[in-house]
Order: sequence, then C-alpha cells, then structure tokens
Amino acid sequence: MKKRDYIVLSTVVREHCATQREVAAKTGYALGLVNASLKYLMSEGYLAEDYFLTQKTIDMFRRNSPRHAVILAAGPGLRMLPVNNTPKGLLTVGGEALIERLISQLHRTGINNISVVVGYRKECFAYLASMFQVELIENPDWAGGDSLHSLACAAHLLDNCYIINSDVWCGESIFSRSEYSSWYAVRSYFDEDSFLRVNREQELVGAKGEGGGNAMCGIAYLCSDDAAAVREKVLLMDADPAFRRASWEEALLGPDNKTAGYANIISNMLVTPVNTYEDLRLLDSESKHLENQGMDLICQLFHSRPEDITCIHALSSGMTNRLMHFTCQGREYLMRIPGEGTEKLINRQREYAIYSALAGAGQEIADKVIYLDPRTGYKVTEFWNDSRAADPEDAAEVMACMKHLRLFHEQKLRVDFRFDLREQLDYYEALREDSMPFADYELTRQHINELLARAARLPREECLSHIDSVYDNFLFVKDAKGNETVRLIDWEYAGMSDPHLDIAMFCIYAYYDQEQVDRTIDAYFNGACPDAIRQKIYCYIAIAGLLWTNWCEYKGRMGVKYGAYEMRQYQYAKQFYELVSRLWPELPEPCDAKPEAAEPALV
Repeated sequence: MKKRDYIVLSTVVREHCATQREVAAKTGYALGLVNASLKYLMSEGYLAEDYFLTQKTIDMFRRNSPRHAVILAAGPGLRMLPVNNTPKGLLTVGGEALIERLISQLHRTGINNISVVVGYRKECFAYLASMFQVELIENPDWAGGDSLHSLACAAHLLDNCYIINSDVWCGESIFSRSEYSSWYAVRSYFDEDSFLRVNREQELVGAKGEGGGNAMCGIAYLCSDDAAAVREKVLLMDADPAFRRASWEEALLGPDNKTAGYANIISNMLVTPVNTYEDLRLLDSESKHLENQGMDLICQLFHSRPEDITCIHALSSGMTNRLMHFTCQGREYLMRIPGEGTEKLINRQREYAIYSALAGAGQEIADKVIYLDPRTGYKVTEFWNDSRAADPEDAAEVMACMKHLRLFHEQKLRVDFRFDLREQLDYYEALREDSMPFADYELTRQHINELLARAARLPREECLSHIDSVYDNFLFVKDAKGNETVRLIDWEYAGMSDPHLDIAMFCIYAYYDQEQVDRTIDAYFNGACPDAIRQKIYCYIAIAGLLWTNWCEYKGRMGVKYGAYEMRQYQYAKQFYELVSRLWPELPEPCDAKPEAAEPALV
C-alpha cells in the first residue's frame, strides 16, 4: 500500500467521509488521485462498498494499535528565557501543566502504559508516578546530549508507540486506539528551523540545507516494523559523537531521505509546541510562568508593560550564564540571567566595581551596560546587531584581539581585590568536593603546585585582568561609519592579576597547540616576548587547565556537564607541565619584582 492510499484510508475512517469529494477536500489530493486510491483499497479488500471497513482493515488496525507512549521531558528548555528554572513540560496553559494534559489525553484514549524520560530537575516530575501511574526513566546525561539521547534511554520501548515532546500543547487529543500506519505531525506553515517538509506526494522528507520546512510538532507514532528500524538508528546515532546534539526526529529519516510513515498535517492551532516565552504568552497570556524576575526588571527599567517587550528569544548560552535578546521601545537589548550555581562562582559586588573601573577609564573597551544588579547578577546591555565573535583560526582577528587586550592592560586599571590562581584552584576543589573522574589527579595536582612555585619566581606585574578572555568574549562591532572595532565583554571573573594570564586563557579555550600558543604570544608582544615571560605563560596554561577542570566538575554537580571541554582542560594541565619541564629544566632564579598591592576600585 502506498502512503497516499494509507492517508486516504485514514481519512475515510477518521473523518467518516462518504464521497470522493469529501476525501479530496480533507487530504488536499486531486479528485483523480482520490478515485484511484479508493479503487485500489476496494480491490485489495480494505474497503467495501459505501466505504465500509472490512475485516482485513480491522485486523490491520489491531496489529498496528498503540501499546505504549514515551514522553521526552529531560531537557532544560534553554530557549524559554526569561523562564529560568521550570522544565518546559511543567509550564501551565489554562492552569494545567503541559505534560499533565498530554498524559490525560493518552489515558482518555485508553493508553495507560506511559513512560516519561526525565533529567533536568527530575525531582519536579516525581509526582507524576503516583498521580498518573507513569514510569519515570532517568537520562543521567541530559546536559551532554539532546532529545535523541533521551529517546535512546527508552529505545527498548519503541514498538507500536507514540513519541511525544513534553512541551507540546494539544487543544484536542490527536491520539487514537486504532492507528494503521506510522506518522509524524507537522504544521502546514513554513518554519526556517525545521529540517522536514511535505512533498507533493504528501510524504515527509528531509529538508536539511533547504533553509527550512514544515513546522515540526514533536509528536510521532511508530508501528512495529518502523519502530524497529528507528530504534536501531537511534542507538547507532547515539553512539556517534557527531549526533551528540541531535534531535530525535533525525532518526526518523531513512536511507531514501523519507520518514517512516506519512505526514500527519495539522492545519490549525490544534497542536502547538511551546518553545519560547512568546509561544507560551500566545497560548495563555495569564499563565503563572509569564511572571518572573526578568520581565519585572525590564518593565521597571524601561517603564513599560509586559506586552511592550517583544522579540524575546534565548541566544546561545555561555558557560556561566544565559543570555536573552529582547526589544523594548524600538531598541534591542540583551539580558544576562545567572546560571545554576553561579552565586558561588561570581562575586557580583566585585563585578559591579569592575564595570565602574572600566567606565572611568575613558576608553571603549567593554560592552555598554544599561543596568547591573550587584545583588542578583541580572545585567542589561545594548545589543549590537552587526557584531560577531572573534574567529580563533583567523590570524588577523587573533592579532586584533591581542592588540585590544594589550591596550586594555596598558590602562593599568586597579581594583581592591585579586584573582589569585592558587587560591581559586583551592576554592574550586573545595566546591566540587569528591567529584573528579581522573585517576591520576593527585599526581597532576602535585605537578601544578610545582608550576605555581615556578611562576612565582618569574617576572610579573599586576593590573586589572579579564581572566575569562576567551575568543567568544572578543566581539567585532561596527561603528557608525561601518568600521569594525573590538570590544571585550563578560567581566565577571576579572580582578587584579598578572595580565599575561589573559593570554593563556585565550589559548586554552581555543584549544591551541604549542605552535598556535606561540603565535598568539608573539601577536601580543609584537614578536618580542622575553623567554622568561613565555615560560610563565606556559605555566599559566597548565595551571588554568586544572583550574577549569575543577570548575567543570562543580558545574557538573549543578547538573551542567561539559564533557569534551573538561577533558581538554585536563590535558592542558598535563601536557604543558611536560613542555615546561622539558623546555626549561632548570628552575629560574627568584625574581625580586613583586606585584603592587591592589588599590581601591575606581567608582
């Protein structure tokens, strides 16, 4: 049976169609195609005269009838900013949580065998087990993967099964006890973020590289045979690091670039994914989750109403915080919302003092701050439309970053607190407690202690240093004349320190090898870096590698894991210790120069 014939049969059954014209109107097929399908269905014994069902069709429905439903609810919902800590499945529309509505609709259909894959804030979903008798399946690595990995945790359940994203609102149930074929639900309108589209034959095909497709609804049904193929593909993709951030829908596509089953086209607002704050506001302007600290702050800051705040969407989150873009009174802004565990990593009073010092420098060094709360860490800055982050593989851009970094250091700005590598390393070790996956950590720490002692013997000075001087924080911004200038943003780790530490931080975030590190050092020093200073920067690279390894472990305890990044930082701790030991086998003579004491911040 062709997919078109399945669709015609389904339409006859579900819509109780009695004429060819009714079927054509419901499916969008030409009358001739509908006539051909109906003749085929009758000739093969699926339909009797007057479109009555035959025993063959009834048996097919029984064979393909749903046995299970898997609801995916493990993700943190980063696109929902400024809603910050509520899993998307627990957002309420009309006073009812999205996931509760889905479960109730499944129950009313007669599907009671339901599993929910949880991860982020899994404890919030615990009540579902007793209230609805659902099974909770934990995805322990929810931060390291996307929905494909969540589905892999429940792959053994894929057999005549619904797969449902927990952040979908269904006005009416689209579930049935008599499914006859696999399908995936899409909307009739275009979405530039979609990678699936409906072709002329009403089949659902891949649309990657086409700039978008039909809006995806996040609900599918898989019959037994298709479920087996998708299950195998899910497990294969999940084992491949290239699909670490893949959505589960990518596993629906077969070798012919077509999905299993047909396109279940939703022609109205019957099924609505809630991906953003504005999606939620459109569905329910009175939802309790629309009220939050971020929106209240914007309203107070700009003397506006909530409905005046538009174009709300999350930008790619940094490693410490989350960023939200919004428009208010015709201008664009960014709001920084502190991430999990940030209160123990960042001193917001100090950050406030840093921006005060920068403002007093008289140089356009940093981002333009509209508001910064030293108590909560919320920050609002101007949004630069034509800005872009530096490319660490572009030599000219790296040169421009190092020139800007040196210009900042030459201001000799001062605050009354320090960023001390040894103290910070001890502090992060205490925060992460006993969490450390590397068996040789104690030996590595001994080696880093040697480098700390070595660096203290080498020439150094102190001024206000950025510390988090990674390439993502160097923005190329166009001025009024269209010329690009460099700005250095995100100063929350800054403090008095050796400015050459900033060079090391740039290198390790860019995953530079030794040759690239040397080129970056030469860019900063215009090719005239003293050997003792190069040795010191090598020491800093190793020390900072272990510093961020411990930072990652603490964030992991907060549920935010960095996997490959943490591994690379630990490798820097080991590799650059070996390099320093080999290139400079003798300890340097102690340097008499000591850093000046920190002075009060410029306010």
